[in-house]
Amino acid sequence: MTKLMKRTDEQWQKAFAKRLRTIIEEKGYTSAYEFWLQECGEDISRSNLDNILNGRVDPKISTLQKLAISLGMTLQELLDSPNL
Repeated sequence: MTKLMKRTDEQWQKAFAKRLRTIIEEKGYTSAYEFWLQECGEDISRSNLDNILNGRVDPKISTLQKLAISLGMTLQELLDSPNL
Protein backbone atom coordinates (compact mmCIF):
# COMPACT_ATOMS: atom_id res chain seq x y z
CA MET A 1 0.00 0.00 0.00
CA THR A 2 1.35 3.39 -0.91
CA LYS A 3 1.80 6.08 1.69
CA LEU A 4 -0.83 8.20 -0.06
CA MET A 5 -3.42 5.41 0.09
CA LYS A 6 -2.64 4.77 3.75
CA ARG A 7 -2.98 8.47 4.56
CA THR A 8 -6.28 8.65 2.66
CA ASP A 9 -7.61 5.60 4.53
CA GLU A 10 -6.63 7.12 7.86
CA GLN A 11 -8.32 10.40 6.94
CA TRP A 12 -11.52 8.54 6.01
CA GLN A 13 -11.43 6.58 9.28
CA LYS A 14 -11.11 9.78 11.31
CA ALA A 15 -13.86 11.53 9.32
CA PHE A 16 -16.16 8.54 9.74
CA ALA A 17 -15.40 8.38 13.47
CA LYS A 18 -16.40 12.02 13.84
CA ARG A 19 -19.61 11.46 11.83
CA LEU A 20 -20.52 8.38 13.86
CA ARG A 21 -20.03 10.23 17.16
CA THR A 22 -22.24 13.05 15.89
CA ILE A 23 -24.98 10.65 14.82
CA ILE A 24 -24.89 8.84 18.16
CA GLU A 25 -25.28 12.18 19.97
CA GLU A 26 -28.05 13.32 17.60
CA LYS A 27 -29.96 10.11 18.32
CA GLY A 28 -30.04 11.16 21.98
CA TYR A 29 -27.44 8.90 23.53
CA THR A 30 -25.39 10.53 26.26
CA SER A 31 -22.29 8.53 25.32
CA ALA A 32 -20.99 5.93 22.91
CA TYR A 33 -21.02 3.50 25.82
CA GLU A 34 -24.74 4.06 26.36
CA PHE A 35 -25.34 3.49 22.64
CA TRP A 36 -23.29 0.29 22.76
CA LEU A 37 -25.14 -1.01 25.83
CA GLN A 38 -28.60 -0.28 24.48
CA GLU A 39 -28.23 -1.04 20.80
CA CYS A 40 -25.28 -3.10 19.69
CA GLY A 41 -23.62 -4.89 22.59
CA GLU A 42 -24.45 -8.31 21.18
CA ASP A 43 -23.46 -7.52 17.59
CA ILE A 44 -20.38 -5.32 17.97
CA SER A 45 -17.76 -5.62 20.67
CA ARG A 46 -17.14 -2.59 22.81
CA SER A 47 -13.46 -2.56 21.85
CA ASN A 48 -14.35 -2.64 18.14
CA LEU A 49 -16.78 0.26 18.56
CA ASP A 50 -14.14 2.16 20.54
CA ASN A 51 -11.55 1.56 17.81
CA ILE A 52 -13.98 2.75 15.14
CA LEU A 53 -14.90 5.85 17.15
CA ASN A 54 -11.23 6.69 17.58
CA GLY A 55 -10.42 6.24 13.90
CA ARG A 56 -8.02 3.36 14.56
CA VAL A 57 -9.63 0.75 12.31
CA ASP A 58 -11.23 0.50 8.90
CA PRO A 59 -14.57 -1.17 9.73
CA LYS A 60 -15.83 -4.07 7.66
CA ILE A 61 -18.97 -3.52 5.62
CA SER A 62 -20.84 -5.98 7.84
CA THR A 63 -19.93 -3.88 10.88
CA LEU A 64 -21.06 -0.71 9.14
CA GLN A 65 -24.35 -2.41 8.32
CA LYS A 66 -24.83 -3.42 11.97
CA LEU A 67 -24.10 0.14 13.08
CA ALA A 68 -26.60 1.53 10.58
CA ILE A 69 -29.31 -0.87 11.75
CA SER A 70 -28.55 -0.07 15.40
CA LEU A 71 -28.95 3.62 14.61
CA GLY A 72 -32.18 3.12 12.67
CA MET A 73 -30.56 4.12 9.39
CA THR A 74 -29.69 2.60 6.08
CA LEU A 75 -26.06 1.99 5.26
CA GLN A 76 -26.28 4.67 2.61
CA GLU A 77 -27.57 7.22 5.15
CA LEU A 78 -24.74 6.32 7.54
CA LEU A 79 -22.13 6.87 4.86
CA ASP A 80 -23.83 9.80 3.14
CA SER A 81 -21.69 12.75 4.11
CA PRO A 82 -19.69 15.21 2.03
CA ASN A 83 -16.79 14.80 4.49
CA LEU A 84 -16.39 11.06 3.88
